[in-house]
Amino acid sequence: MTKFMLLGLFDNVTTTATVVGEVRDLGIKDSEMEIMSNIPYASKIFGRKTPRQWFLPFALGGMAVGVLIAFFMSYITPRLYPIEVGGQGLTPVPPSAIMYFEFMALFTMLGAFVGFLLQNRFPILVRQMYDERITEGYIGVQVLAPSEAVMEQVVKVFENHHAAVVKREDAAGFPDQGMRHLLFWGGLGAAGLVAVLVPLLLTYDVVRLPWINTMKDTVVVKAQEGPRRAAPPDAVPIQGPVLIAGQPATERLPDTPESRERGAALFSINCAMCHGPAGNGEGVVGLKHFPETPPLDGERAAALSDDAIFLVITNGKNRMPSLAENLSPGDTWDIVNYVRSLGGAPAEAGQ
Repeated sequence: MTKFMLLGLFDNVTTTATVVGEVRDLGIKDSEMEIMSNIPYASKIFGRKTPRQWFLPFALGGMAVGVLIAFFMSYITPRLYPIEVGGQGLTPVPPSAIMYFEFMALFTMLGAFVGFLLQNRFPILVRQMYDERITEGYIGVQVLAPSEAVMEQVVKVFENHHAAVVKREDAAGFPDQGMRHLLFWGGLGAAGLVAVLVPLLLTYDVVRLPWINTMKDTVVVKAQEGPRRAAPPDAVPIQGPVLIAGQPATERLPDTPESRERGAALFSINCAMCHGPAGNGEGVVGLKHFPETPPLDGERAAALSDDAIFLVITNGKNRMPSLAENLSPGDTWDIVNYVRSLGGAPAEAGQ
C-alpha cells in the first residue's frame, strides 16, 4: 500500500492546534505528525505530549565519565608511576579536588551538548519535506498518511482550515534516517574512543614504539650552554663562588638534626627519583631507566669524602646531571649531611 507525505502551512497557532486535533481524530499518531516552525513552541500548545528530554541523562552520564577520568588520573596513575615529592601523599587532596571539579564540569557540558544534538535529531541525513515560507512565520504540519483514502481526508482538513499551501508526495522519497543516524553516531563515538585510547595505550606502555623518550637518550644542556650567554671568563656569581680551584668554596655546615631534616626534604625533590627515597638506589626513574644508579647507604658512598659528595652534586657525574642551578651551597651541604645519615661510616675529615 502506497504511503503519502503531506505538508500544510498555516499562519497562526490556534488554527494549527485545531488541524492537529482533527488529523489525530483520523487515526494519525503523533509519531506520524511533525510541527515545523521558526519559533520553538511547546508541544502542549498543539495538544501533543512533551517529547523525551535527553539533556539530563546525558549531562549526568558526562559527569560520571568525568569522575571516572579524574579518579584514573589522580589515584590510579600515581600508583602506576609512584614518585614521592616533598613528602606528600601520592594522591594529595587539594589538587585532586580541583581535578575532579574540572573533569566533571567539562564532561557535563559535553554530555549536555550531545544530548542537545540528539534531541534535535542532528544531523539530518535524508531528504525532508520543507517549505521556505516556514522561516517567514508560517507553521508547517507534516503528516504521513498510510493510504490514499486517508491522504484525501487529511487534505480536506488542511483545505477546510485555509492552508496557505498543501504539498503531497510519495512517502518512499522520504525514508526514515534511523539506521543512518545510528551509523553516524556510532562511527563518531568509535573514532572518539580510538582518539582517546591510542594515546593512553602509548602513555602506559601497553603498546610500545621505539622512540626517544628516556632521559639517557636526551641531550643534556649544562649551565651556561645552549642559548644562554656565557659569563666572562673570571666572573664570580653574586652569591659568591661555589668552587675554587675545583674544590668547595664553603665549609661544611654542622651535622645537626635541623640540617639533616632540610637535606631530607631537598633529597626527596632532587634525588629520590633516581636514588630512591631511602637512598638505596631503587628510585622510580632509576629502576626503569638507570639500573646502574649506585645506592647511597653502602660502602661506596661511605668511602667518599664530604667534599667529594659535594662536588658530585654540584658538577654531576656520568649520567647524573649537575644540580648547581637547583641548589645553593648551603642546600648542598644539607644534602651531604642527610646522605651521611643514610648508612655507612662517614669518611674522616681531610679524605
